[in-house]
Amino acid sequence: MQSLRHQRIRELLKRETGELLRQRLPLDSYGLVSVHEVFVAGDLKHANILLGHVGSKDQRDLAAKYLLRHRGELQKEISSQVVMKYAPQIRFTFDDSIERGNDVLSIIEDMEHSEESSP
Repeated sequence: MQSLRHQRIRELLKRETGELLRQRLPLDSYGLVSVHEVFVAGDLKHANILLGHVGSKDQRDLAAKYLLRHRGELQKEISSQVVMKYAPQIRFTFDDSIERGNDVLSIIEDMEHSEESSP
């Protein structure tokens, strides 16, 4: 169980990162990129930001490339908004759980339709 301080920092990082991504990644070019969750290390020196994406595969690839290329700038802006003794090293990761869940649901639907059509 993480401390109350960890929870507050996670929420601050989540809010500030979400706002920064809304400013930096326009919808028409990159799709909708949102922050799902933020995980911080025990020493608060590393943070893994879990992102969700709504849009095409090409838009997601563009967003991933942008985040990889500009990670340092984004990290600097986030650390200026969330003042801490050590600015955490940020890593962006896209969350595929919703897509995988939709794939599982479509497989189940296909199985149900095939069972209904067979005698």
